[in-house]
Formats: sequence, structure tokens, C-alpha cells
Amino acid sequence: MKINDPLKTALNTVVEKPATGESTPTSTVNPSAGAVPPPAADITKLSSQLQSLQAIVANSPVFDAKKVDIIRSEIESGRFAVDSSKVADAMVKDVVSFLKSK
Repeated sequence: MKINDPLKTALNTVVEKPATGESTPTSTVNPSAGAVPPPAADITKLSSQLQSLQAIVANSPVFDAKKVDIIRSEIESGRFAVDSSKVADAMVKDVVSFLKSK
């Protein structure tokens, strides 16, 4: 199964609270020595990413009920056969794709 990169990116984006001028913050993050703080979030960019993700999710079916029914009936009747070489090829392709993304 492929993971949607825009979704992964949007979920892993750090959003910082803007400075309010208060001298004592309500919470503090103590970065380790030498750590670079994350860049400030661009709300407009994040908003447009969220809107595009919502459009993608809204227009994508969760699953194809007709296809599920066909496969279910084939399994129940004993006619469903798994092509192991096709499954293995797809697994290898997904692993190679995953390793290249690292």
C-alpha cells in the first residue's frame, strides 16, 4: 500500500505559536545543545495544503463495494486464486520505493 506523501507532510508539519510579547511563556521547549529550531509555519501554505487534502479525500471512495462483493463470492465458492509472483513483485516494488524515499 502506498502512503500519500502530501498527507504525511501535512501531518508532520510543526506549527509554532507566534510570540505575544509576554515575558513568561506558558510552556517552554528546551532544545538540546546545538539544535536548530524549526522554521516558523506559513499559515497560508498550510491552509492551502489542508484544503487540497480535504478535496482529495472527499473525492476518493473508501473502497469499491462491488469489487469487495465479487472477491467475497469468489473466496466463498473456492474460485479465488492468489498470484504469488504478482504479490511478491508488488511487495518488492513497495520496499524499493520506501528505501529510496529514506
